[in-house]
Amino acid sequence: MKKKKKIYVSSLLITFFSLAIALNYHSLHSAKNACIENNMTPDVDQSFLAINWTVSCE
Repeated sequence: MKKKKKIYVSSLLITFFSLAIALNYHSLHSAKNACIENNMTPDVDQSFLAINWTVSCE
């Protein structure tokens, strides 16, 4: 029973982190598109896996 519980918890954590990363990339893409739609150039500064990012519209 413990093995099934570990597999379940591991799967849940992997799913959670994958979803968080995917949503973060989507937010980054949306911010860049907002700059482009306003006829500005996006200046993106991001870290590994886009965990920390900033977008400046110039």
